[in-house]
Amino acid sequence: MSDLIDEARDFLRLSNDAESTNRQEGLADLRFVSGEQWPAEMQNSRALEARPCLTVNLMDGYCRQISNQQRQQRPRIKVHAVSSLAQKKIADVIEGLVRHIEVNSDADTAYDTAFDFAVKIGWGYWRVVTDYVREDSFDQDIYIQAIDNPFTVYFDPNSVLPDGSDQQKCLISDFITKDEFKRKYPGADDGSNFQFSGAGDDASEWLTKEDVRVAEYFKIDQVRSKLVMLSNKETLWASDLPPPEILQRAGLTVVGDRDSFKRQVKWAKVTAMETLEERIWPGRWIPVIPTYGNVVTIGSKRHRFGIVKFGKDPARMVNYWNTAATESIALAPKAKWLMAEGQDEGFENEWAQANQSSRATLHYKQTDLMEQPAPPPQRLQPEPPPVGMLQALQQATGNLREVIGVNDPAMRINGNVSGKALNSEKQQSDNSTFHFYDNLTRSIKHTGRIILDLVPKIYDQERESRIIGDDGQPDMIIINGRKTTAEGEVIENNVTVGQYDVIMDTGPGYNSKRQEAVDAMAPLMQNEELMKVIGDLYFRNSDFPGSEVIADRLAAQNPLAQIDEKSDIPPAIQMQMKQMQQMVQQLQQQLQAAEQTLKARSDLKQMEEAAETNREHMRLTVKAHDIDSEERTRRHDVESQVTTRAHDAALGYKKAMDVEEIRAHLALLLSHIDQASKGDVQEEAIENAV
Repeated sequence: MSDLIDEARDFLRLSNDAESTNRQEGLADLRFVSGEQWPAEMQNSRALEARPCLTVNLMDGYCRQISNQQRQQRPRIKVHAVSSLAQKKIADVIEGLVRHIEVNSDADTAYDTAFDFAVKIGWGYWRVVTDYVREDSFDQDIYIQAIDNPFTVYFDPNSVLPDGSDQQKCLISDFITKDEFKRKYPGADDGSNFQFSGAGDDASEWLTKEDVRVAEYFKIDQVRSKLVMLSNKETLWASDLPPPEILQRAGLTVVGDRDSFKRQVKWAKVTAMETLEERIWPGRWIPVIPTYGNVVTIGSKRHRFGIVKFGKDPARMVNYWNTAATESIALAPKAKWLMAEGQDEGFENEWAQANQSSRATLHYKQTDLMEQPAPPPQRLQPEPPPVGMLQALQQATGNLREVIGVNDPAMRINGNVSGKALNSEKQQSDNSTFHFYDNLTRSIKHTGRIILDLVPKIYDQERESRIIGDDGQPDMIIINGRKTTAEGEVIENNVTVGQYDVIMDTGPGYNSKRQEAVDAMAPLMQNEELMKVIGDLYFRNSDFPGSEVIADRLAAQNPLAQIDEKSDIPPAIQMQMKQMQQMVQQLQQQLQAAEQTLKARSDLKQMEEAAETNREHMRLTVKAHDIDSEERTRRHDVESQVTTRAHDAALGYKKAMDVEEIRAHLALLLSHIDQASKGDVQEEAIENAV
């Protein structure tokens, strides 16, 4: 048997001994909230006496109330750049990748499962794994997986941080079918001798008729490595140092190095007898993340529990008093009739079935046996349940709400109150259970760090990947794509360099914020000037049919809506370029109009010359009897022709000058646009901003 198996078994025993109390109490709490709320001896004694044992499971409803509140306001991971090699644009890409990972792996299910267990028993887990995208692909993706049974996880008992990031060891036991076990590990021991387990993870479950349990064991080792310092004071491990050309392009050099120790996570899959698989996990943290409920340290022991632990006694009282009240009412005698003897004579069957029949009328005689007048029969009401019993039931229900910290605001406010007052009371009630939500936020933040640590190692090659925006809209981009420019080859969306960190965004989700934005912008829509500027945003955030069509039409008329937020060019420079492009279009239109005018005038001139030729021919054929009149006419025509030609020549010269001026303006604008596209305008704008 290898040392690794001995180490795994020793750690399992250590973790189980340290957490045995929490496991036993957590298992009891889980059974209680699932409906096993009567003590076994009391339930057996009542069953022998045929007495009822009612279970009014208010506890499950309170747990669901806390869990559903969390589902309405899910924490969200935000990525920020924290080094000189990191960029805001790449941070947005990585943030979109994180959302893709959460959506692709149904991370909400993992978070919700762990949170439900934290509310009920005090702790829950999920994990981060890597796997190939498809069977026929070499690309890998990161996935977030749920852990359905928290009792199969043996966590480091020395971990004290609320997100579990300080754990050094962890073990997870899991089921796989015997057929799959034999296919993956032919000739391997099936693990039937693995006898060490804890409460909630029974030894008999390690080997069933169809399944076998194996254990995944994580541990962190400190490996000697060389630490490198760059000229910008950033430190990297020598194995993680970017290629020299990337450092040179960034203007960085190595200024020093020293020997140090690097965290290394080892992973192994073992049975009781042998190691099945073993490798180095690519990240620096153990990818098993806990989320806790209440944690109290007493001495050297850490006690973890949810809302069920201290709510069991009030819940038992609710069950007991509900059972007692039901039993009292059920055993009470039925309502009887008081009448004089002989009043039911002839109607005996009607009165015998009076308590079971739905008969509309009952007949009776108005005299008794002595033929003396008698009053109508009177109904005798049975005794109601004792008032003290109902008061005890009400008190037990109130105790349960106070212990758990979940109250109904409408029950604590008397009279007519505003919705604002009810929301204020609800917020005070939610504050008593907010630590569950806050602990979940810390754990999801650590999950984001684990993913950020894995991204440069898993997404290290050029590939097309989906990213998802804040609004849930997907987009396909190329990661680590090589592009040739005038400055040389560059890598677009390079996620392998730079350091990034996680900041959590809590509160209402995108849909709620969108509705709030619509409500806030609605009064502004009465202003025509603002309507032109933000009208497309208002309708795009609206939910009614056709709102997107209206938004697109308004955006087509709004230059601000045509800014490409993903471009490297700042929005201000983009606006300048669009304005210059509009001026170029206007000048081109003016140039075309001027050229058409010149062409029209040229055609008109040719027509006039042809007409003049015809007139000249006609004059030559006319009789010469009126030479004086013809001479005067000819002189007048010549003068008119000279005047017209002079006017046309002057107008043509002016138009030609206008065309040349338009062409000069057009060439200047095109030169500015070309400079802006090469980054000159952007750099100038950035320098001015600085």
